Amino acid sequence: MPILWSPEIPGVTEAFSARHPDASLLITEGEIASYRPPERFWLCGPCSSVLDAAMNLARRGELDVWDSVLATRQWSGRGQLRRNWVSEQGNLFAAWRLPASPEPWQNMVSILTGWVLCLGLAELGAPVRLKWPNDILLHGRKVGGILIEERGEILLAGIGLNLATCPDDMAMRRDRACEAAVLGDLTAGMSIFGLWLRLVNSGRVRYSRELSDSTPLEFSQSVERVLAYLGAVVHVSGNRSSVCGVFTGVSPDGGIVLDAQGGRRTLHSGSLRPQE
Repeated sequence: MPILWSPEIPGVTEAFSARHPDASLLITEGEIASYRPPERFWLCGPCSSVLDAAMNLARRGELDVWDSVLATRQWSGRGQLRRNWVSEQGNLFAAWRLPASPEPWQNMVSILTGWVLCLGLAELGAPVRLKWPNDILLHGRKVGGILIEERGEILLAGIGLNLATCPDDMAMRRDRACEAAVLGDLTAGMSIFGLWLRLVNSGRVRYSRELSDSTPLEFSQSVERVLAYLGAVVHVSGNRSSVCGVFTGVSPDGGIVLDAQGGRRTLHSGSLRPQE
């Protein structure tokens, strides 16, 4: 399947092509000519959100499972709780269509996606960790995030990685769980497309193997090696409460397990931060 250029999607993005001045932000001419990956890789220019572009393509039958969309930047990028995701050009903004998950795995999608990304980035030299449930940290600072969106039979993972820039500490929310950072020299000599291709190739194999050969309980133990703050005292805060305890792992249904005052607690939502 060739590398494809996104068509015009009203309200989402203009038509994009190799002649667009932003095309070189994603891919080199040599890659355009040489790669014929089995999945479709849609390249998209400035857009409202890469998830919006991917959802439109999927509904038109032009984005199958394991296909993905890469965008140069977003003007309405979104993160957890619909918060704005700062989306400057030079960073990675991708939407990846995932297979429908068997029922026992449905609450593990974000963690499973984060796990395959962390392993893929580690192979490239970045010792990243997954902060439950969907942030990617490097040395305690946030360098990426994952947002899962599902509409009908279409399951998408929106993925952002800070490759070139990140928000300044003073520009971030006061209630942020951690500061931001960039992945640094990870992509030296590699295009954004080249990086994404490597992450997708390794990620697809790992993701598929877990769904077919493992169970959520077995995976909840495997994921421990990439979890940030495992064994530390943390706070998990929601709209109405905050629970403090020792982070002991992830439950088979995707929750965070804490040894808290009064006994073991499993929480399925909230913002995690370490105790200072």
